[in-house]
This record gives sequence, C-alpha cells and structure tokens, in this order.
Amino acid sequence: MTIIKRKAYTHSSLARFVAATLALTAGPAARADESGGMDFSYSGSIRTEAAFSTSGSENPFNQRGNPFNDVPVQRHSGVLPDDVVIRSGDPASNDLNVLLLRGELRGHFKLSEHSNIAVRGKALYDPRLYQEYDPDSVDSQASGALSGAPNYFKYQVEGRSHPNPLEWSGRDYQVYIPDLYYMYNDGPLTVIAGNQQIAWGQAIFFRVLDVPNGLDLRRHSALDIASEEFQDKRVPALAIRANVQINPNWLVDGYVQRFQPTVLSNPNTQYNAIASQFTIHDHYGDYDRKLDFGLRLKADFGGFGAQAIAVRRYNPDGVFRWTESGVNRDLGLAPGTGALLAQTPFEADPSGVWSAKEWFTYAALQRLSGVEALNAVVTEFEAAGLLGATTVSNYDQAAQELDLFFTLSGSGLRGHIAREYVRETDFGLGGSYVFSGAPDSLTDQLILNVEALYVPKRTFTDISLTRDYLREDELTTAVVLEKYQRFSSEFPATYLVTQWLHKTRSDLFGRSLEGMDGDVNNVSRGSNGGYDAIAVAVQQPFPHLIWQFDLALLYEPAGGMLVQPAVHWKPSGNVTVDAFYNFLQGQLAGNPNSNALSTFDYADEVCLRIGYQF
Repeated sequence: MTIIKRKAYTHSSLARFVAATLALTAGPAARADESGGMDFSYSGSIRTEAAFSTSGSENPFNQRGNPFNDVPVQRHSGVLPDDVVIRSGDPASNDLNVLLLRGELRGHFKLSEHSNIAVRGKALYDPRLYQEYDPDSVDSQASGALSGAPNYFKYQVEGRSHPNPLEWSGRDYQVYIPDLYYMYNDGPLTVIAGNQQIAWGQAIFFRVLDVPNGLDLRRHSALDIASEEFQDKRVPALAIRANVQINPNWLVDGYVQRFQPTVLSNPNTQYNAIASQFTIHDHYGDYDRKLDFGLRLKADFGGFGAQAIAVRRYNPDGVFRWTESGVNRDLGLAPGTGALLAQTPFEADPSGVWSAKEWFTYAALQRLSGVEALNAVVTEFEAAGLLGATTVSNYDQAAQELDLFFTLSGSGLRGHIAREYVRETDFGLGGSYVFSGAPDSLTDQLILNVEALYVPKRTFTDISLTRDYLREDELTTAVVLEKYQRFSSEFPATYLVTQWLHKTRSDLFGRSLEGMDGDVNNVSRGSNGGYDAIAVAVQQPFPHLIWQFDLALLYEPAGGMLVQPAVHWKPSGNVTVDAFYNFLQGQLAGNPNSNALSTFDYADEVCLRIGYQF
C-alpha cells in the first residue's frame, strides 16, 4: 500500500472534496494502481477561531440578554391591583461571542480504477469562556434538558438519544463524520453512497435550488465568511446519489436520502434565535425514518445552460405550534392549579415571561401575533378556559388578561412549543448565459444565472402558533451576475458577484411575512409586497496569492444590512489566517421587525481564524 500525504484544502464542501479526491486519483494514486497496489492519501487541519463582540449588546433571545431584566414594568390586569414587577435575569456583558478549537481529518482510499472511499471527520471543543446563564441564579426549575445551563452542541430530540448518525456531542464538544461514502465512477456514471452533503444552486447568501440539506446553526450560526457558501453548515445525511452524463450536453442527477432537519442553536447559547422563554419539544423522532428524494436535469450548450429540479422532501426548517407543558406546578397565587396548568402550553417558572409588555415585545421579535397567540391557547386547550382565560378581540383586552395570569403566576410563565415537519414538493428551474463582449470589458465572460423555486401549499408556522399551520403557495426567485475582471496586470483577476432575491411568502429565514411589522404596542401587521434582498460580493487576490481581500454585502430594502469585509493571509503553505468583521444593522428604515437581519442586530463582531494544514 502506498501512503501519500496531501495538503489540506481551505474549504471543506462536498463538491471541493470530491474534486480533491478526483485530483488525487489522477496523480500518484493512479500510478500505484498500475503496479497492483492500493492507494491511500490523507490531509487535515487544526484551527482556532474566535469572535469578539463590538456592539456591547447581548443576544435578546437569551435569559441574560433579556432587555426586561432588572427593569421595572407596570402590570395592569383590571382585576387585581396594579403592580410593578422587576424581572430577575442577571444581565450579562460578554466580550466573547465564539471561541472554538477545531480539528479535521480527511482520507481517500482508492480501491480500484473505478471505486473510492472518502471519509472526513471533525472534532470541536468550546472552552465556554462566557458569562453563562445559571438557572439557580433565578431559582428556575424549568423542565426540559436544554432549559438549564447552556449546552452548545447537543441536539435534543424527544424519544431519541442519537438523532444525527455519525455524531457524538455534549455540552462543550462535538465529534462528527460529515463525509463517509463509497464513490463508483465508470465513464458517464457516478454513484455516491453513504453519509454526504449535496450542494445545488449558485447563490452565496441565498438558497433557492439548494434544497437537499438543512443547515446546522450550532457553530457561529450563519455568520461565517459569506464566500464559503454554507460549506460548514449543510447537515449531512445518509444518501444514495447518482448522476449520469447522458451526452456532452445533458446530465441527470438524483438522490434518495434519510430526512435530517436543520439543527438550531440551543437556548442561551450565543446565537439562538428562538426566545429562551420557550421550551421546544422537537418531534424529529417521529420522522427519522422518512426519506427525501430529488431529481435534477442539467443542460450545457456552450454559452447557454439550463437546469430543472423536482424534489419531494420534508422541509428541514420545521414548523412550530403550542403544545401541553405537562408540568404540574401551581400558579404561585392560585394553589391547586398545577394539574390544569399542565394541560396548557405553560409552566410557572422565573425563566418565563413576566408581563404583557414582555409578551408583546417578544411576539414581535419572533414575528408572531401576541393577540392571536393568546386566542389560540384559549381555543385549543380546554384547561385554559377552566383556569379563567377567554378569547380577546383587541390588544388592550389581551394585555389585561395576560397581566392577570402573569401576576397570578408569582414569577413568570414559560411557554411550550412543539417542532414538527411537513412534507412538500419543490419545483425549480434555472438558466445561465455567458456574455461575450470586447476583451477585458465588464461584459466579456459575464455570467448571468437565474433560479426560481415554486412550492405549492408550503407550510409555515402560523403567527398564532396554532396547530392549524399556515399553508400558502410560495415562489422564490434569484438573479445572479458574476464574473472575473482583471483591473491590473500586476494583480490576479477580481471576482465580482451581484444577486437579487425575491420571496413571495417568507423572509430570508423562512418566517411567514404575516408576522412582520409588530412591536411592543402593536400586533404584527404583515408585509404584502413580498421579501427582497440584494447581495454583492468582491474577492481580490494579491500577487503571489499570499493575501486576499473579500467584501460581502447583504441589503434588505425593508431596513436590514450585513457588511462583511474579510482579509485572508497565507504566510506559508501550512498556515492560514482569516480576519473578518460582521456589521449588522436592522434599523435602517421603519420598524426593525419588518426585516430579517434585525434578528441578529446585536451580533457586531470581529472574527479571527488561525489554522494549520497538513
């Protein structure tokens, strides 16, 4: 057996890794095969990465970042005497958003001229040098495995202890194998079977035709370097994928895979986007034997290209609804109510919501309706009515009823929601054209890509959290212009890309537009014009490729913006240094709850990566 040591690759997407394995096969590995021996090659890397907050703000969806902590709030129930409540929450002030130590090892086994095995393993450790939430500091007894001290990597599913195959994770570590597959290639046929990721589509911020895999948001959420195109985010799945090059112009690509959902950041970690006053009951265990499948047809006619996809899948983002808490704990000022309260979506606990003002603030932040969410509880849970709750017709009535029950709780009320998954059918079309202009002009070799995805009766979380989910037809379209342009003979070509995204029913994160435009004093009014976003990216390598400058911009006309400048430095063949800055602004125009990026408005940060490749 010939053992060949290879250099690691900076980016770790499946497409680039497969390209690497093919390159290895064509080199010394092929010579080893000619002599009758097997070929084995490997590469790897270690990296540390950190993100330092520059905003002075905490994540408002966490217990220690809740803006109502230690703030006097008046409650008016209309039944009990008015009072002033101060939420106990122990505010934090973190300078560090992320600190991760990573290791990665990749191996390639050439078994024969036509067959290979590829494997890639990763290990992460978080030393947890943060001001963490301590439930004992607020006397919390909240139910749920993730309601206590923060757990940075555990994916918690009811009834399942190991929801992601080939992953082992705990509070501060994650070990997983995103790639472990057998690849067979014989002329026009390629078959890949095993744990893998499938990347479709062209966009850097936007996922239009990139529908096969969900995203893993536990590691810096979606705030890594934009040009990496979700390479470290796609959730791997056990799959069989095959593509056939029918002729030089036509390619058929299809897959069948085990359904794996998007993995959300856990409560009270740095970037979780669901308020920690909720307990989530993830029901993926009812779906973990379900299959997704899809087919893609691609055509290439020189300057013209086209593709079409049809996918039958469970939407990996999931949908949410109210569910019974199952917690028998009395309202503090109403002894004997615990059994009934357990049959509603609430439990009495200091880690919950304390006032109507907090309720409506977070309903708006989560793109929900505070009034309709209350009515859904009363309508769908008989025990809520037995406790005295009634449906309401306006904001003021809802505020009084909420304040009554928050006062009776003696501390706060924690909500319980279920996460479920719904099957959908996705139809997509794409086209591309390469322009031919005057040499070195901006139109010469300019590439135009257009993608569109239509999903009939797509299921969304309703803004009331009712079990009767919102179902609407959705059309998503994207236009992408990209090219390499040489501005100087002394510098390599500059890569330029501009993109436009339009969605008819949801925002960038898949939330229904009906939940937009609410605030502490008003329920959500919705957005009738669809969702739009514009992205621009520039990559400029320097001579000798030791330095590279990147700039990415994501802009929402509704008032959100992300600006991300980045510098890449490669002082030697084995060492890489990346520095980038995330500047987020969600209040450029109007109500910040009318755009998507305001969800991460607190996350301005300087990020640094230092890696060694072998």
